Amino acid sequence: MTATMITIANFAEDGAEALQRYVEGVLPLLEQAGAKVHRYGGVETLVGSDRFDLVAVMEFPSEAVMKQFLSSDAYTVMEPYREKAFQFLTTFSSESLL
Repeated sequence: MTATMITIANFAEDGAEALQRYVEGVLPLLEQAGAKVHRYGGVETLVGSDRFDLVAVMEFPSEAVMKQFLSSDAYTVMEPYREKAFQFLTTFSSESLL
C-alpha cells in the first residue's frame, strides 16, 4: 500500500542558499526511493488564516520506504540545510484510503 508524505513549511528569511542545497540534495534521494512528487510550490490559503510558503505532497511505495528515506544517512546529511532553509516545517504521513 502506498504512503503519502505531506510537508507544509515557511521559508527562513536568510535561508535561500540552504534551501537550494537542500532541494538539490533531497530530490535525487526521493527519486531513488521511488517517491513521486505530486505537488510542490506556493500556497494560497482558502480556509483558515494560516499561511505557508510551501506544500509538498509525495507518494512513496510504502510507509516503510518513507521511513527508510527519512532515516537514511544520505537524508540525515541534508538535515542541517533543512533547519537553515525553513523557519517552520511540519511533515505528516498518511496511508492511502483506496
